[in-house]
Amino acid sequence: MRQRIGKSLAWLVVAMMMLGILAGCGSSSTASTEGAKTPTAQTGAKGENVQYPLTVKDFSGNELTLAQKPERIVSLTLGTDEMLLSLVEHSRIQALSGKIAEDEGISNVATEAKTFRKVENNIETIISLKPDLVFAASWMKKEQIQQLLDAKIPVYLYGTATNLDEQKKVIQEVARLVGEPTKGQTMVAEMDKTLQRVADKVKGIKAETKLTVLDYNSFGSTKGKGTGFDDMAQRAGLINVAAQAGLTGYPKISKEKIVELNPDVIILPSWSYDKKQNPANLAEDLKKDQSLATVKAIKNHRVYMLPDKHVISVSQYMALGVEDLAKAAYPDLFK
Repeated sequence: MRQRIGKSLAWLVVAMMMLGILAGCGSSSTASTEGAKTPTAQTGAKGENVQYPLTVKDFSGNELTLAQKPERIVSLTLGTDEMLLSLVEHSRIQALSGKIAEDEGISNVATEAKTFRKVENNIETIISLKPDLVFAASWMKKEQIQQLLDAKIPVYLYGTATNLDEQKKVIQEVARLVGEPTKGQTMVAEMDKTLQRVADKVKGIKAETKLTVLDYNSFGSTKGKGTGFDDMAQRAGLINVAAQAGLTGYPKISKEKIVELNPDVIILPSWSYDKKQNPANLAEDLKKDQSLATVKAIKNHRVYMLPDKHVISVSQYMALGVEDLAKAAYPDLFK
């Protein structure tokens, strides 16, 4: 198992960067309008209009002015791939992030993505497409972003959401920039509908009977306080034992710590970036590990591999991760 960890670590870093979920990215920030000389974004009674030129500040504090509604858009992360495909006419998208967008194990737009060009973070390719707006994440290499800015390419850096409320704001930011605020509101409303559906199912669970849950992967890491998973777990009527124990971010934990935390449910990944690793192997390793035999989740056969395209999503599909968690933990409530 240790050998498998060592071989896969590099791929994990790449995958997390492509997804836009790199630990420590920080929370999202709603774009703010600047300057009295430039018209700011304006919405009608139903939020259907955006006025250009539009000047905003992105997550990193960089000022961006869009002279007109962007018609040649490039996305550099899977998160914005998924958002944009629901927000704009597909003819306005010049390219998506990469082949990862076609991977059914992690992408919610795998079929649609196959018809688009992929940039794979190739700066020359991006520049050649002459985009009038590029969506990138705040954690991307500064030198790459600077190359785009030096080429007079408009770049908007968004902050990776660490909870569902932040994700809703990111969606609204992206929607406003592309001139589709109403569609953004519709996407957020669909998320709220899913979340309310789950809330209605789990609202009767008493605090003392809530199940505890632990997210774990083959690198020995979990997800503590301040992560999207922690927010999902709470909304699913669960208690994230890592957060309860005071762990934050994405710390590594020992098997002894798993025994100490003794979760009712363990959530494992169902997707492997390099395709060389079979995610099911981790589940088998845990189930056969005698040192974990007393852990409630192991003992009661409550180890689940949920769709990573929902559980680690950084787009509107994040809400489905909440539903997946709740259904796995409380199946009787969803019959």
